[in-house]
Amino acid sequence: MSYVLSGIAISICAGIGAAAAWIIVSSIGWGGVSGAVATTVVGMVLATLLFAGGVVLGKALGVFK
Repeated sequence: MSYVLSGIAISICAGIGAAAAWIIVSSIGWGGVSGAVATTVVGMVLATLLFAGGVVLGKALGVFK
């Protein structure tokens, strides 16, 4: 996968992770600094899992070398 496509994939995964983290943390009712820290951590974990899952799926399907 080229660097440009990797950058696009990372940006998409980061956006999805951030949106999901915001929904999760706000549904718990956390706000302020603790809510921001929790959103950041959850968003990073979700984005990493999405990107890693996409790479594994792509390799399993033969899309990536």
